[in-house]
Amino acid sequence: MAKAYLVGSGIAALAAATFLIRDGGFDGSDIHLFEEQRNIGGSLDAGGTAVTGYTMRGGRMFEAEFRCTYDLLSGIPTLDDPSLSVTQEILAGHEDFAWDDIARLVDGDRRIVDTRSTGFSERDRLELVRCLATPEGHLDGKRITDCFGEHFFTTNFWFMWCTTFAFQSWHSAIEFRRYLKRFIHLFPEFSSLSGIHRTRYNQYDSIVRPLTAWLLDRGSPSIPDATSPTSDSHRGAGTPRSRPSTSPGTDGTRGSPWPPMTWSW
Repeated sequence: MAKAYLVGSGIAALAAATFLIRDGGFDGSDIHLFEEQRNIGGSLDAGGTAVTGYTMRGGRMFEAEFRCTYDLLSGIPTLDDPSLSVTQEILAGHEDFAWDDIARLVDGDRRIVDTRSTGFSERDRLELVRCLATPEGHLDGKRITDCFGEHFFTTNFWFMWCTTFAFQSWHSAIEFRRYLKRFIHLFPEFSSLSGIHRTRYNQYDSIVRPLTAWLLDRGSPSIPDATSPTSDSHRGAGTPRSRPSTSPGTDGTRGSPWPPMTWSW
């Protein structure tokens, strides 16, 4: 049987391992992840306590057209209720607690800005359409400022768009166009973000831990310390020295699903 070796343990590797088992017919024991850090999940990390404080590198927003993500998570049970998939939990949470921002933008005088209008001039609209219609190759090497006039960067739309997707005016016009094409269907509700979905908890607890538990139940993955000089996959099949736990630590903090691991021979 073929074996899979995945570098890292972020969402890409966890998703790949899941699809290899679910759709590729792999046995869990034939999938190996190499991870340097103590915690898995890559940038989908979060941790801490009420005493020490909490850390999280960021949160990701979802919406109804995240089809690949929702397909992946549709077969992954939540840790709170195994009869409910992670996808079902996210969608149910959106129905119960839909986003409805009433202060999307606040001006320098601390007044709520009416964002029902994008603030576009006729020129802004034409330039936006032109950006969308321009073949990507023609935007190579261009900044967003090369495609729009100064007024565009004073509009409600720009302030909402750049803060949502972390754009600066000097960023790539190609990337800006890609985001427009991917999320243009959110325009009607962009001022309230009512079309945005979110996980019940932070994405480590709501996505990484359920995925980890599902993979462990299927005998995967085997994770050596990627920096260990003995973790050479060509020298033999190794196994972790201990089976990790996805349950919280005894001190009240959430334990890492995997402790630092080395190969045993």
